[in-house]
Amino acid sequence: MAFSHPISIASILLPILLLLASLFQPSHGFSLHGRGMPDDNSTRRLFGSRAGQRLNCGDLAVLSQCSQNSKCSWCRSEVLDDMCFSRTEAWRLPPEVFSCG
Repeated sequence: MAFSHPISIASILLPILLLLASLFQPSHGFSLHGRGMPDDNSTRRLFGSRAGQRLNCGDLAVLSQCSQNSKCSWCRSEVLDDMCFSRTEAWRLPPEVFSCG
């Protein structure tokens, strides 16, 4: 018989199953299904990340704010709303739709 010692097989399989189960448990304090990271940038502030300080020209909704930043360009459109884009994005916009300055 191939399975003459069922206790020895169980004693081998049980630790392996426990090890595999522990690998799939989150060890970082949150899971994808439960409560996640806070949205208030507190973790970025804690570690001093510069990613939270990165300017997003699209968040600037007023011409005066957009034109004050040298990395942004205000683009006008007769078809769509006037918007602020980064200089790189503004350069790629179709001139038939947007006029950037």
